[in-house]
Amino acid sequence: MIWREKLYVLLAVPEIFIPALFIASAIMAVFAARNIQMFSKSFTKLKDLLVHEAVRSDLFFSRHQVTKDTAFKLKKIGMPFSYSAFLTGIAAISAVLAVLSIMLMSNRLLAILSVVLWVLFAHQLVDRLYHKRIKSVIELQAQLMLQLLAELCQVSDNLKQAIERVIPATPQPLKKELEDLILNVNTNRDIDDCLLEFAANLDNRDINTFVHGIVLSRQYGSDTREVIKMASEVVRERMDLREELVNETRGKKAVIYIFMAALPAVFLWMFTGSADARRVFTETTRGHMLVSLLVIAEYLCWYFDGRKGVLEEV
Repeated sequence: MIWREKLYVLLAVPEIFIPALFIASAIMAVFAARNIQMFSKSFTKLKDLLVHEAVRSDLFFSRHQVTKDTAFKLKKIGMPFSYSAFLTGIAAISAVLAVLSIMLMSNRLLAILSVVLWVLFAHQLVDRLYHKRIKSVIELQAQLMLQLLAELCQVSDNLKQAIERVIPATPQPLKKELEDLILNVNTNRDIDDCLLEFAANLDNRDINTFVHGIVLSRQYGSDTREVIKMASEVVRERMDLREELVNETRGKKAVIYIFMAALPAVFLWMFTGSADARRVFTETTRGHMLVSLLVIAEYLCWYFDGRKGVLEEV
């Protein structure tokens, strides 16, 4: 038939091969139909194996997770008191603020707000100090350290020796963390566990990605040097993007600072210079609400200014 001849021409194969292909396909279909249960069991077994490996990997990494709470940040900053003492101090200052709000302003709403906002302010102040003194400093040091480490790992396969050669060129506080890492490795601990513990204590995205890439490559037998090279390229790109972001946002905080300074200045000028304004602020419900809104506005300006600084670090 004409259509069959056209099919042979399109396939560009001898005519005798066409029936053989159909017969082979039929045999494969019959074999698959008769062994469908075997294929289903094999697929289920493979699925269970993959799930088991994924769970095992998650458990392996989750063992070294560290909660980055206020107690952790106080310890990293180097404060000479515990989190319990920190909470005691917050409670004492909150009580003083509440008493002053009632005695000076006759404002119970302000007393409640002063307690709540002071608790939030104290915790977020610790967070801001941690970002400024520790996290942002380590971030800059880690980016340079990882670049040096990647270059050394391209020459030598010994990761421990590469880290030891990087330590003298690394400033504090990252230098101490690297020294502790080498000390743990020298005590015959597993190097993967030491690396994961090192990354968890630092709270740095670049080092965390770097370490996880190394550990996974060692577990599954891939080329560790290639993983280190790719991770260093990602870190380099993030450095460039971060510089662009900082340049774009530089100088935009002036408006927030002017607003934060203007509101208290106007309030103090009216409160001290006008008896009528002072009476409204201390004796009327509308004045109490206005003062409370002023305190909330100041806190929100301070809070979002801090969040903007954190975003610049990303």
